[in-house]
Amino acid sequence: MSPRVALVPLYHTDYPYEKGMKFAKLTARKLEDRGIDTLITDGVSELSKVERTLRDVILHQPDVIILFVSTWIEAPRALDLVMSLPRIPIVVWGLRMYYEEGKRESTGSLPGACVLKASLESLGYKVKFIVGLPTEEEVIEEVHRYCFISSSLRRLRSSKIGLIGYASMGMYTAMFDQVSIRRKFGLDVLHIDSSTIFQEIAKVEDSRALEICGLWRNKYFIEEDVDESDLLIAAKIYLALKKLIEEHDLDAISVKCQYEFSKELGFVPCVPLSILAEEGVVCSCEGDIPLTITMMLLHYLTDQPIFYGDIVDIREDRVYLSSCGFAPLSLASSFTMGIGKHKEFFEGLRSGIVLKRGKVTLARIGYSRGEYEMHVALGEVIDTDLRQGLFPAAEIELHGDIKLFIEEIKSQHYALAYGDLREYLREICNLLEIRYTIT
Repeated sequence: MSPRVALVPLYHTDYPYEKGMKFAKLTARKLEDRGIDTLITDGVSELSKVERTLRDVILHQPDVIILFVSTWIEAPRALDLVMSLPRIPIVVWGLRMYYEEGKRESTGSLPGACVLKASLESLGYKVKFIVGLPTEEEVIEEVHRYCFISSSLRRLRSSKIGLIGYASMGMYTAMFDQVSIRRKFGLDVLHIDSSTIFQEIAKVEDSRALEICGLWRNKYFIEEDVDESDLLIAAKIYLALKKLIEEHDLDAISVKCQYEFSKELGFVPCVPLSILAEEGVVCSCEGDIPLTITMMLLHYLTDQPIFYGDIVDIREDRVYLSSCGFAPLSLASSFTMGIGKHKEFFEGLRSGIVLKRGKVTLARIGYSRGEYEMHVALGEVIDTDLRQGLFPAAEIELHGDIKLFIEEIKSQHYALAYGDLREYLREICNLLEIRYTIT
């Protein structure tokens, strides 16, 4: 999904606005070249009425509005426009001086942009302030990143999580307040009883499930001790979950596997969830909604399937993450296994992979004393082994201070995505007005 931007050129009729409008049009072309769906409106001056511009911006439904200060301006008309719009991220862009025929020239843009930035902030608006020329690639890159972040956040706000069951085994950090989640993140959490999914599993015909088994055998490595009856039950769970996802238009699901699946059904959903994650549905276990929201943000920023694990070991500068059996199979290193049996601990199948090497971002949204916060760390996945010879694992050498990491831990579950996403997450936390901590 391409980010959408409304670029509003602002100018003053006493200043060289023709030059300023050339800069505005060049900016729009540069953003379009970067894959941003850009609307450039008519210019707004101190003499303008903003109704037409307001209508054009609203119809475009932008993720970001860029107030492009092309010359010195008088702030009231820009404030009229912003105060009439729904709250969307705002960029105020001021032009630095430029050279023509060896002379440093100015349209008066930057002083006007400074006034507009401070005026908006005094009214309680959050502003991303950009200073530079559209000919500077690093400036275009900064704006592109901000637009992409805002688009990802908009996707989050329109998302829906399906919560099957509730938080498991007394995990207070997995529990949540639906109203504050809706207020802060915008998304909805739909509760679905565990009995509902069990009824759906029972309805799945063997013939449909066997088709899925065949697809899995062709696509994934399946260990020798996995028999057809195991695969058949996993496929029925997968199809039942997929039906609920489609019926309720869910973007993510979190399943309370303990103890309903593990004991009442006698078959855990690790592999069905791992495969759904491969297909673009954000999946987590144990009803951990703050974790699931973290995973959704990472997914929207990267378009990757996202792994999560428990912090099961910390030593030297390394964190060892492992889940009970969930792991998107495409994240496997080349020498690890695929789908296997749980054996000693649970009934059912597990994703038995060690994650591939690479730079990764660890993240977790927490909730403390009525406030949301995010803890982020950068590290490198190194070679390791399956936990206890069975469970998915990732061993991460942290780039930061392990003692600081330990101090900031928000829960046992942490999400993992490949790449350095620190600046993206910092901007998101700024927009969401939640505390951001990097260790």
